[in-house]
Amino acid sequence: MDSAPLTISDLADVLKGHLNGMGTLEVTGEISGYKTYPSGHHYFALKDSEAKVDCVLYSFQARWLKTPLRDGMKVVAKAKADFYGKTGKFSLIIDSIKPAGEGDLFQKFKELQAKLKAEGLFEDELKRPLPDFPKVVAFVTSEIGAVWHDFIEVLKTRGWSGTAWLVPARVQGEACPGSVINGLKQANEIPGIDLIVVGRGGGSMEDLWGFNDEALVRAVRASKTPVISAVGHQTDFTLCDFAADKRAETPTAAAELIASGQARLRQRLKLLASELAQHSPKAKLQSLYQDLDLLNERLDGAAQEVVAEYRHRLSELGGELHRLSPKSRLGVTREKLNQLGHRLRSAGFESILSRGYSIVRDADGTVISTSKAVTPGRKLRLKFNDGEADATGGS
Repeated sequence: MDSAPLTISDLADVLKGHLNGMGTLEVTGEISGYKTYPSGHHYFALKDSEAKVDCVLYSFQARWLKTPLRDGMKVVAKAKADFYGKTGKFSLIIDSIKPAGEGDLFQKFKELQAKLKAEGLFEDELKRPLPDFPKVVAFVTSEIGAVWHDFIEVLKTRGWSGTAWLVPARVQGEACPGSVINGLKQANEIPGIDLIVVGRGGGSMEDLWGFNDEALVRAVRASKTPVISAVGHQTDFTLCDFAADKRAETPTAAAELIASGQARLRQRLKLLASELAQHSPKAKLQSLYQDLDLLNERLDGAAQEVVAEYRHRLSELGGELHRLSPKSRLGVTREKLNQLGHRLRSAGFESILSRGYSIVRDADGTVISTSKAVTPGRKLRLKFNDGEADATGGS
């Protein structure tokens, strides 16, 4: 009786079991497509001329690295084979890794670099200054993808005014060198061309390898028009970078370089316009008007202070004159006389009578001032505050 067929999950488990049973393997190969992530994990592929396998070096193992990894490096790694059933992906989980000598591509790169450098192809004296204000620019790159779009967007954002030409070319694979060389030729034939950019949007060492081609490197150096190499890799260089008149880390960085001259010019023109406006007749006249207004304000303030001071002095003199005038002095004398009259009235007998006293006289009108003079039956005349009355002396 035939056994039941394996499910895909069962097959994945069998494969994973077989691979786990192999234990730790020691493999050698050349690093390709090397990347690191914020997590600290390292991802790359190990390859030789016939095959390639994906690898991962987790952060807790990567901390033991003694030599930084890079594309083109040939290494010896101890790893465990793994099969992930959900994606059907086979990979190596790296335990340790060390250099085993430089990879074949990198070795070729160094050999060609040394050869061309010995010829003087990379000398600074050969590099031409870029035009400050390029008006016609050509970009030799792929018409597929975002590189050309991003390049144009930066030029627009920076306010660059000029004409940018796309010269389509293959920028990867075996056809890359010949295609870019042909693109350089076409770009040099554009009427009024000021500057040429060659490049692409980055990639692994294999992706960028076409820009290490000897014929292309020589074509970059031989270009009649200054060339910016913008292969899009911030850390690694291609030989075109050394041969070009200027290297830009990315195509957008090349666009920044192209627009920078006009941006600086606009800024300078703004400053000059501001300085010119400050020194123009109109500005001078406005400045004089402002000075005149300030002097008027100061004069007005000073005049008001003088007037106020004179008013205060006149007020004081007016008061003094009033005090010394006959009318004022007569008023003061009258007030004094009124006070003396009041005091005189207060001291008179009428004032005394008003307080309850009386004047006693006899029938002849003689004032009696002692009690002994009042004899029984003697006729008396009493004067009060409100009138007089008769009285007779008692015993």
